[in-house]
Amino acid sequence: TLLPWTTVAGKPTVLLDIANRRFTFFGFTFLPTDTVLLALLVLGTFLSIFFITAVFGRVWCGWGCPQTVYMEFVFRPIQRVLMGRAGVGGKPTKPVPGWRYALLYAVYLVICVHLANTFLAYFVGVENLNRWISTSAPWEHPGPFALVAFVTGLMMFDFAYWREQMCIIGCPYGRFQSVLLDRHSLIVSYDHRRGEPRAPLQRKRDIALPQAAAGDCVDCTMCVQVCPTGIDIRE
Repeated sequence: TLLPWTTVAGKPTVLLDIANRRFTFFGFTFLPTDTVLLALLVLGTFLSIFFITAVFGRVWCGWGCPQTVYMEFVFRPIQRVLMGRAGVGGKPTKPVPGWRYALLYAVYLVICVHLANTFLAYFVGVENLNRWISTSAPWEHPGPFALVAFVTGLMMFDFAYWREQMCIIGCPYGRFQSVLLDRHSLIVSYDHRRGEPRAPLQRKRDIALPQAAAGDCVDCTMCVQVCPTGIDIRE
């Protein structure tokens, strides 16, 4: 979010000026004649993500992905405050008046408009963006205005409705991430040998399972409830 708004060596931290074919990354500007260097930069970025996944597991999805960061640290906390929901969501703990729903989506809209303008700033620069916002009308720049409106609509749909389905269905990286992991990767997984057979704690006491036959999993479903995507790690 901060990359297009900050500068390095007097240049935007990241600026993808497609119209003038100038691409700036952390103080370095690449021209069309620097195609090899730009390709190496992009390739190195992808290889770094693959390497980090192979070593540290799904750390990108948990801590680096914008979908997760904005959902879990921006939109969902706002929802908890206004709707009184616990955990990752679920039904409100008490009846919610209509004005709270209206306020919730109004706050979401303001945040999405800001994020859409930030997205546009990656391509046109902060100076141009601020000038267009403060001194010109939307119809004077129909292309950028349409882009901001379109991205705002996509973000509202994503963060207000689709949410975890983006990770489960829409994200291609989430699909092929599993093939990048091996037995040496850091993974959060369920130990079937230790957990099975699973049963509620009281039932284990009632049927007096031998210690060797009783699994450690008490089937409380807390692992499913706290998972943002609702995945049952035991399956």
